Amino acid sequence: MSVTYNIHPAFAADDASLLETDLTTCQLLVLVGKGSFNYVVYNPAARKFLALKSYRFTPQKATIADIEVIEQIFDTDKLLFTNFSDVLLAFDGGNSTLVPEVHFDSAIKKDYLHLIYPEQAQELIMADTVSDQQMVNVYSVDKDLFGFLRKEFSTDKFAHVNTGLLKGYRFDNDYLELNGIVYLDIQQHKFTLTVYRFGKLLLQTEMNSQTGLDVVYHLINTIRQAGLDESQVKVKVGGPVTPDSQIYEELHRFVPKLEWVPRLTGFWYINKMEEIPGYYFNNLYSLALCV
Repeated sequence: MSVTYNIHPAFAADDASLLETDLTTCQLLVLVGKGSFNYVVYNPAARKFLALKSYRFTPQKATIADIEVIEQIFDTDKLLFTNFSDVLLAFDGGNSTLVPEVHFDSAIKKDYLHLIYPEQAQELIMADTVSDQQMVNVYSVDKDLFGFLRKEFSTDKFAHVNTGLLKGYRFDNDYLELNGIVYLDIQQHKFTLTVYRFGKLLLQTEMNSQTGLDVVYHLINTIRQAGLDESQVKVKVGGPVTPDSQIYEELHRFVPKLEWVPRLTGFWYINKMEEIPGYYFNNLYSLALCV
């Protein structure tokens, strides 16, 4: 028996320009995670984001329960079924690892992942090529969720959220920092660390967390493992975090060079999006670079 949820977006931003635009020339960029369903409408000709919605819900152990929630989002949000020129489905969650492009063999892509993570039931192994950084992002998604979304949106364009982050960070000139930089993307109960030094990608790793001190511990440990000096390295934070949150306060205690990830440059945003801190949805905006 299905359960009815009270579905309302946690964040929503659009304006009259959405009605004034031929949406068949626009792209729908969807990001699905454990307990989250987010999307933006993007006009590639104008390089402008026209609408954003972010739904949050309690993740369930069974994927079918999460699918039921998403079905109810579809029932209430008819914009999702506009005839967009392209739909990109991006996944946040599951396991992922980076493989140098020169060593990547698609025939054994699951082996790259299973060297690090145990094989999961109902997993589908996928891969995104990040050519400008000579890397391939290998990741797993749930087969049932993937099949459901692919059928609903009739699309063959897919990506992993970390692929978008890798592409987006290069729009920030600080990725060329000589002393190194760590981009810290914080989401519900997890975070992703991406480390560069003078433009070279050193590592990207994703970890679970329960407290701000968990994040600080893994951040400092990662900085040291990368051979960087935590007193000199710059750390930029992205995700739905506020300056008065426990995580940010803990980071501020231990990290001397702490900043927010800037809004993705080179794009236009409607005024209502400008009112939301740019770092909140940096991962979602970056998907425009993956289509």
